[in-house]
Amino acid sequence: MSSTKLARFISPKISQCTLGRSAAQLSSLPPIGYIYLGNVSYAKALDMQKQLCRKRIDEIYAGPHNSRIPRGTCTLADSLILLEHSPVYTNGRRNHGALSVDEITRLRKLGCDYVETNRGGEITFHGPGQLVAYPNLYLKDHHLGTKCYVKGLEHTIVEACARLGIDADVVDGFPGVWVSHTQKVAALGTHVQKYVTSHGFALNCTTDMKWFDEIVPCGLEGRSATSLASVLARQGRSEVDSSIGAVLPTVIDSFKAVFGCDVLPLEEVSPETYATIRQLLE
Repeated sequence: MSSTKLARFISPKISQCTLGRSAAQLSSLPPIGYIYLGNVSYAKALDMQKQLCRKRIDEIYAGPHNSRIPRGTCTLADSLILLEHSPVYTNGRRNHGALSVDEITRLRKLGCDYVETNRGGEITFHGPGQLVAYPNLYLKDHHLGTKCYVKGLEHTIVEACARLGIDADVVDGFPGVWVSHTQKVAALGTHVQKYVTSHGFALNCTTDMKWFDEIVPCGLEGRSATSLASVLARQGRSEVDSSIGAVLPTVIDSFKAVFGCDVLPLEEVSPETYATIRQLLE
């Protein structure tokens, strides 16, 4: 997707990406621990995120008059939670109550759940073959505002696609990551409370795209969703493994490259956080 072909697309230069941070700030970033949970129901993952965020906020602001305590005294660390969901349609916080009872019933008859959430964005699909990432970060420790954080998530997906030989980019005014003017390969929707993040992005790897035919993905008329597998097939490169297991290390490495910090197994970074997430999912 060259700039001459898609003039509206921004071309982020990942190798030069600092997300607006100085060299001194980049040198002080905390590590992030990643964990892959496999298939988790959306409702259970949503409840886990809410409880984890509440625990982190309570801990971070446990000082006098709800002031921040020193980073080194916190027991819970930043995490990159990776998983996939059983089929579910989700809608963002601005669209609560937007779908009629009949429409929700229709979607559920397809064998899909429907959940209204506290993330940004509009209706989308999550299901098997889609890699979902829920970063749980304290943005102040990473010297990031919300806009730069979202930009970092977009750049992470662009970089991951590039490492797979897929030309993807972001487009001004349209959320997500795109492989053409009309086809989106990843959706984004975040929630930030007191600088603690939840929700994140969903990258279609080998997702069955028929599920997206039942909705207007992200509320964008005239545009559609696609998957890494579909793009690779069009390139004549179907032999490239685009399963979640194959793409997972690429996404982790891309996240590290963009956010500029160490990204290590969560049980190494913070056994306490690892145990807390596992406990919240029981």
